[in-house]
Amino acid sequence: MKIFLTLCLFINLTFAQGSIKNEDLPKVEAGKQVIYKENVNASPWPKLHIYQLIDATPLESLAIFLALDHQKNYLPNLLKSDPVKHMSPTQVYTKYELELPWPLSNSHYTHASDFKKVNDNEFEASWWMVTSESAESVNGSASFKQYKGKTLMGYHSFVKPKSFLAGLVKSSMIEDTLASIKSVQTETQRVKKEDQKLLKKYTDIIKNSLNGKNAYQEIIQTLSSEQRK
Repeated sequence: MKIFLTLCLFINLTFAQGSIKNEDLPKVEAGKQVIYKENVNASPWPKLHIYQLIDATPLESLAIFLALDHQKNYLPNLLKSDPVKHMSPTQVYTKYELELPWPLSNSHYTHASDFKKVNDNEFEASWWMVTSESAESVNGSASFKQYKGKTLMGYHSFVKPKSFLAGLVKSSMIEDTLASIKSVQTETQRVKKEDQKLLKKYTDIIKNSLNGKNAYQEIIQTLSSEQRK
């Protein structure tokens, strides 16, 4: 069950801004992912903190990470990712459908996402649950910082599931989250090398949103029209 998510503005500051340990930097420089697990009382799943390097700029990395209508094309087991509403130029509601393994049924949920530019070399994204069939709460954040000519991505997420069966798939959840975050790296590097048109589409969305434009509005209207047919 690929828990991307997906998806934060309301998380504890130390959780949102956690950092990689210095002794683990050589691992990410070697192309590996670093993960820290933080147990939470009364939850079968831990908070996850994942770090990896992306061979792209922070803007390019954020743009593909928040390519809301494109996420379903590259995130494993994500069947649907349809932006449905602008709450502000940078804040968007997106409806998702995630394929989950037996004995769990597919999950349908809506998440809000937001982002900000810290400076030319750093961006931050955040997301949180609006509605969900399978989770009691979802909070997450991601940072994209320039690091030795690449981007150091830090991913922080806590999903509290509803199902009493969730504890049975804890290991799968962690493995699938790592795979999903890896796919962000893979897709960002792919489009930078092979699909500059697609990369420009989503970097322009980030730039236009920061300039006060509801950049997903046309996509939202198109998806809405298609669903009415």
